This record gives sequence, C-alpha cells and structure tokens, in this order.
Amino acid sequence: MKGVSLTHLLIFTRQFASMMGSQLQLAYVLENLAKETPNRTMRETIELILDDVLHGVDLGDAFAAQSRVFNEIYVNVVRAGLESGMLGSALDQIARYLEIADEMRRKVRGAFSYPIFLLIAFFAVFNIQVFAILPRFEAMFKNFNKPLPEPTQFMLAVGGFYTANWHYILVLSVGMIVGFIIWISTRDGRRIWDEIKLKIPLFGGSFRMASLSRLLRTLAVQVENQVNLVTALELSASASGNRYIEEVIFDIVDDIRNGEGIADSFRAQDVFSGIVLQMIASGEEAGEFDKLLMSAANYYDALLAEQLDTMTGLINPVLTVFIGGAIAGMMIAAFLPVFQINSAI
Repeated sequence: MKGVSLTHLLIFTRQFASMMGSQLQLAYVLENLAKETPNRTMRETIELILDDVLHGVDLGDAFAAQSRVFNEIYVNVVRAGLESGMLGSALDQIARYLEIADEMRRKVRGAFSYPIFLLIAFFAVFNIQVFAILPRFEAMFKNFNKPLPEPTQFMLAVGGFYTANWHYILVLSVGMIVGFIIWISTRDGRRIWDEIKLKIPLFGGSFRMASLSRLLRTLAVQVENQVNLVTALELSASASGNRYIEEVIFDIVDDIRNGEGIADSFRAQDVFSGIVLQMIASGEEAGEFDKLLMSAANYYDALLAEQLDTMTGLINPVLTVFIGGAIAGMMIAAFLPVFQINSAI
C-alpha cells in the first residue's frame, strides 16, 4: 500500500475486522478507529472515509477514494464483503494476507541484512587502511630507508590505485547504477530484468516463489470474496511484483476469455509447474478454487522460507570467511610494519 506502512495498515485492518465482527455501527467503528490510530496519515484517511460514509457514500467507494492508502485489491475485497454481508470476514482475510506479506518481507530483509553489514564493514576497514594507516608507515619506513613488508607493499599498491582513481571508480559506479535504474524504469527493461531475475542461479528460485506466493494469495483472497475470476487475475497480476509474471497472467486472462479452461491456461505457462498446477486443476474441478489457491500460496511460502534459511546458511558463512579473510589480510599488512619498526630504527 502506498500512503502508510504495511504494519500500520495491518493494525487498522485487524481492529476494523474485530469491531465489525462485533456488529457495532459502522460510523461508531470508524470514529473510534480514527481516535485510536497513532499514524497521522492513517488517521486522516479514516476521518475522510467516515466523513464520506456520514454523507451517504458507499463504504467501498469511500475506500476507493483513498487510493494512496488502499489499492484496488483491498477495495474489491471490501466491496465483495459488503455485497455478501460478511465484511468482518473479508477484512479478516485481508488482515491475514497482510500479516503473511509482512512476515515474508521481514524474512527477506533479515536474510540480506547480515551480508550487507559485512560488505559495509569491509569497505570501512579498507578505506581506513588506505587513507589513514598505511601511508604513515610508508613515510616512516622511507625515512629509515627500509623496505616495507611485501603484504604491506601490496596493500599500498592497491591503495595507491584506489586513491589515484577513486573519482573515476565513483563516477563509473554511479553511472552504472543510474543507467541500470533508468533501464529498469522502462517497460521493456523492467520486463527483461524481471525475467532474468527468475533465472539467476541460487537466487532465481527465491524470486519466483516470492512473486508467485504474493500472486496466488492475492488471487485467493479475491476469489474467496466472490470477485470475478478475470477481474481478480487482472488485479492480482501487479501484486506479483514481477513484470514478466504480470504479462504471463494477462496471457492467462486472454486464454480464459477465449474459452480455455483455467487449469489449461495456467498449464500453458512455464512459470507454473508441479504441485501448484495440480492444486489449480483440482480446485477448478471441485469448485474450491479459492481454498486450493490459498494452499498453493502457503506451499510457496513454506518453500520460500526453507530456501531463505538454506541460502542464509550457505551465504553467510562463505561471506564471513571471505570478508573476514580479506580484513585479516589488511590487518596483517598494517601490523607487520609495527613488528619490524625496531629493526628499521
């Protein structure tokens, strides 16, 4: 969602669902939620919804008017809940969806936080060595007319190249990053990059599972609340967060509109495979499409969590050894002159 954090939106949805499940009057619920919500943007949004409702605006339309906070998927499920007379249940499903999305986001962030910390630490130590420590030893040994230890000389050579060319390295790095951002901001560039992501060794499977999990869960929540399947697919496509998968979903929508079966339309796309296709086919046959879609989403969530744990278990030790070894090498290069300074004097 765009205007507030996922956490604040989840808290609001949980409270709204609980209060609507208690058969309280809608205006009273919204008024109390506005008073109790600590986030300013969320509070102002609820107040605007309350004002619309008090002026006779349909609740679904009132939510739709706040598109900076509630996307089309959220609004569609609210509308479906109103039409079925089960708004509390519909809000509960949205809350579960947001809760799982928040949990998976935290897991992904946690998996990459340690490697990023190690790289930052390595860069900091390298710059301290190159700009502050090693040049002093170089000047000191030059005064004594003594050669520095070979590891220190190697570090000085690397540091010398870095010091002489850091502005070129910076410009090149920034240029590559800016160029990449501009490229993926185009429709074709984003689609190509999103397709490449799915094929990256080790990481591609995780990207695919995360995208399909969001897609299937979003689709399941809408179908469970009687949103038309074609509409639900069109709205769910963007929830995947992957432009390539989004185009695949629109191809599936075209096939369904042309009379193809749901399972056959999914089976024609190589993004979906194995047990997920079986669940979709079984759901179509048994008329329990929403439940089996949710099962498929849970299956991908479990696989993604397992793969993230495996990746973290593999990458973190390897990265720790590699960066730890590099930092240890830099420390040796810095301390060797200390051990030899007495003989130099």
